[in-house]
Amino acid sequence: MVWKILKLMFTRGLSMKRWNNFPRIEDVSHLDNIWYKVHIALFLAYLEEKNWTSVDREFLIKRIIFNSFRWLVISDIHSWTRDYIMEIDSDIFSEIEKKAYIAIFEKEAPSHIKEDMENTINDNSKTIELDIIFAAKKYAAYRECLVNEKVYSDMYEVPLKWLIISLEKQRKKLKSLDILLGNDNYIKFLSHIRRLSHSLRWNQEKRMFPVSVMSHLVIITFISYVLWKIENDNGGNYNILELMLKSIYHDIPEAITWDIITPTKKSVSWFEEVLERVEIKMMDDYLFYYVEDDYKELVSDYMLQPFEGDHGVLSKKADILSALFEAKVEVNNGATNFYDIYRKIKKKVNSFDSVSVDYFVRDALDSFDDVSDDINLNN
Repeated sequence: MVWKILKLMFTRGLSMKRWNNFPRIEDVSHLDNIWYKVHIALFLAYLEEKNWTSVDREFLIKRIIFNSFRWLVISDIHSWTRDYIMEIDSDIFSEIEKKAYIAIFEKEAPSHIKEDMENTINDNSKTIELDIIFAAKKYAAYRECLVNEKVYSDMYEVPLKWLIISLEKQRKKLKSLDILLGNDNYIKFLSHIRRLSHSLRWNQEKRMFPVSVMSHLVIITFISYVLWKIENDNGGNYNILELMLKSIYHDIPEAITWDIITPTKKSVSWFEEVLERVEIKMMDDYLFYYVEDDYKELVSDYMLQPFEGDHGVLSKKADILSALFEAKVEVNNGATNFYDIYRKIKKKVNSFDSVSVDYFVRDALDSFDDVSDDINLNN
């Protein structure tokens, strides 16, 4: 199951474009949208916890990511299309979603991973968290729509209107959303981090499946989750929220500084140290400027020092595993320029002494040789 989800993330998750039946000036992949929803949800959670009530941030992250797996099987469907479907037959869409989940969960995987994922997907008791997730979903769609509406105003007039109506309705029941929508600086902060959807990994290489930094963060968060489950099942003592936050936030500085490739960083002995100082200053000037100091204090270490400590080491392994699978997909699809990249990363991964990394290499890597990503819903 784990390898199948990863394979779908690296293929369909990147290839599926939002607003696919609309003219558009930017392409937002399914995975880009998932990460942006996670980040909006975490920002709303910060506002809720700062002012009113505690929020289960672990649930927020897991619920958004796990729920996204169904769309990897049945493809993304616009909310208003779903509304029309349910108006005609209120039960049919839930049956389709159920089939999608069954198609995923019937695949072999550690039972404790399946159980946790299913429990998270089916838990509808967390009212504030579900309200935040709904608001994050609508706000993410609103920002996507707003960008394209500037050029194709006639095409986006109706969806933009309905998204605004939905957000206005939701802000009456969710105080954090009301604060966000009324604060230009918060809106600008969330706008800046959207730049990660336009920042491509391995930008100097020709790609079969281009991966944005934003999509990459979703993939390594899922890998981190699996590493956590396996490590703790074998005597480890990792905190899943800490691990996922490191994975979710760690590349955000690239939204401001852009990605500088490792060979360039290491070309002069002290250049990496200079870049660290530049990164901190640029983050203060172009990102943290829009938020309060307490939010900066809450997230800055996850952004600027993500690989510190034991959790950072495991998060870094997830990062390298993501690069390994990324290169594997390219090699499998004929990208000869990734042969040496894949070989070097695999050599590094093979040096890790970790039961959870062994699971990925043993049970997932070779499975990527199957170039098909089909899942049959007709069984």
